[in-house]
Amino acid sequence: MIRDAVFSEGKAQGRANGGGRRPLLKKPPRRCGPHKNFYSNKNMILGVTGNPILHSKSPVIFNSIFENLQINDSHAYTRIAANTPAEAMFLFKELGLTGMNVTAPFKAGIMEYLDEVEDAAKTIGGVNTVVREKEIIKGYNTDYLGVTGALAGRGISLEGKRCVVLGAGGAGRAAVYGLLKEKAIVILVNRTYSTAAIAAKELGCDMRDISSLQNLLKEVDILVSTLPAGVDIIQGEWLREGLVVFDANYKKSRLVEEAENRGCQTIRGEEWLLNQAIPAYGYFLGKKHPDIENITKVLWGPGGRTAFFKKAPWLEKELVIALVGFMGSGKSYIGKQLAQRMGFVFKDLDELIEKKAGQSVPEIFSKQGEGIFRRLEKEALAEVLQSEGRVVIACGGGVVLDAENRELLKNNCLVIWLYSSIETSLKRIPKGTRPLLDCADPVKEAQRILDERLFYYAQAADLVVSNEQCCLRRPENFSRKGFWTSKSFSLVEKISDEINKVFNH
Repeated sequence: MIRDAVFSEGKAQGRANGGGRRPLLKKPPRRCGPHKNFYSNKNMILGVTGNPILHSKSPVIFNSIFENLQINDSHAYTRIAANTPAEAMFLFKELGLTGMNVTAPFKAGIMEYLDEVEDAAKTIGGVNTVVREKEIIKGYNTDYLGVTGALAGRGISLEGKRCVVLGAGGAGRAAVYGLLKEKAIVILVNRTYSTAAIAAKELGCDMRDISSLQNLLKEVDILVSTLPAGVDIIQGEWLREGLVVFDANYKKSRLVEEAENRGCQTIRGEEWLLNQAIPAYGYFLGKKHPDIENITKVLWGPGGRTAFFKKAPWLEKELVIALVGFMGSGKSYIGKQLAQRMGFVFKDLDELIEKKAGQSVPEIFSKQGEGIFRRLEKEALAEVLQSEGRVVIACGGGVVLDAENRELLKNNCLVIWLYSSIETSLKRIPKGTRPLLDCADPVKEAQRILDERLFYYAQAADLVVSNEQCCLRRPENFSRKGFWTSKSFSLVEKISDEINKVFNH
């Protein structure tokens, strides 16, 4: 059973409005099983989850692969925001994901929600790759392959090499496992002695107290640091020429800078990330031996590393947040609160269309047809994206149906997909307000529409957030103002917290 999601109450500081004209860039009932798109060979949705997750480079890696292999029209990779492993797996199942990468702090906790876990992942104590194989959801760990692959790519043979792994968390355990598998001699060092002792016993390696690190570095061939970003305990004078220094962090690393100054051979964290992605790609696409040569060319070729370090379009300009999702997912309601919290202007596309047309959305549908509405919607989107200041836009549910709209959103906005199930969405929608559901069986029609749009939402989205909060209360409580206020407020906090952590990085 998927446990109820628990939403965080962390605080985040909003940003003030800014000026300047923006250049427009172009380039059924709820079910536990997957949507129809999963069963089709045509489209595949993949993702990565963790907390926080908006900073993740995994979408850059995988979408670059898909684009270069010319399968980006049928494969999409996005970020899955969650506060717990349970919430992440809820979205995995609801969205019909084929596969999902997992990062901190969910690698260990997510294992209990899987049907099967490979032996390597059990030994390491964490899963970083979740794959749906028919009706079974399996967990794998490719982190250790990222370590050994990066070292092998530098021509470093590991057999008999003396290695120190610094840090006994998930990444450290994966590094130890991979190095031992390649017959290296491994010593584990951790700031907490007891944690290192437990890990060393379980993995079958030696361990030392943190106080012995300086002397150890005089004797070993390779240092692998898996400490969190900003935790700097190694002094520059401890490093010597010829030592291989591998830092798991792909952000700016003081350790790597010090090591380069001392004449060490350095390996940065992005090489670990890229090398673990290759076997994960194989699991996702069901290929035991993925086309490593072509994938490596994509990742390490002229555009690969450039794409890896390139900032997202929404980081290069005044921030515009676009909320997309099915009708009844709460885009307008959440959008207003998010704009207020962050000091942004709020704009609702449907309201802009109604104002311009002089008719309500149902009237436009009934008198002029859906085609006219979609044209007005496209014009409204282009217009609002050229407006001044920081904006939160609540988009209509069908805005993603148009490929040019999706391109506009991706190139000009941080696109957040608010997800709620059909059951929940229909309970939020007043009768007679959604022309597309004015039919004999609105539940069946709503499911058909969502299945049609699901992949397009994934293509457009930078971040997926669950707004399935009604599942936490009984139906009679859905309309109570207090319920909506408390639950939506924590969702707004979640979104703003993800955004602010990216800017703080």
